[in-house]
Amino acid sequence: MARNRTVLEVDTGALGEYYDWLQAASNGDVLIYWQGDLQYDRQVVIPESDVLRTADRQRINMLNVIADRIMRDAKAGELSLTQFRIGESIYEYRATRRRQSYPGQSKVSEIPNDNLVLA
Repeated sequence: MARNRTVLEVDTGALGEYYDWLQAASNGDVLIYWQGDLQYDRQVVIPESDVLRTADRQRINMLNVIADRIMRDAKAGELSLTQFRIGESIYEYRATRRRQSYPGQSKVSEIPNDNLVLA
């Protein structure tokens, strides 16, 4: 069964798009929420006085909001986080939807491993 793969554009409105994806995603669907070096990229600081880079500053702020929310949802068991190495210090950060199974529901299938590294 093919899994749906969605790329989240981290920009204004990304948090709403993330919530929409989370609600609609089936077990095993994948959200690519960042491409780069997340640890480094989250630490970038653009001064308020640099008005020419306002859009960049807003994007970094939104990245921090999205990354924090995804981490909380992963800790709650809603997502499985992985990274796929693209190149030197460049990774694709993936959140895979984990639907909880409850008594009376059919068993949730295992998520296939395609050489991913746990985040």
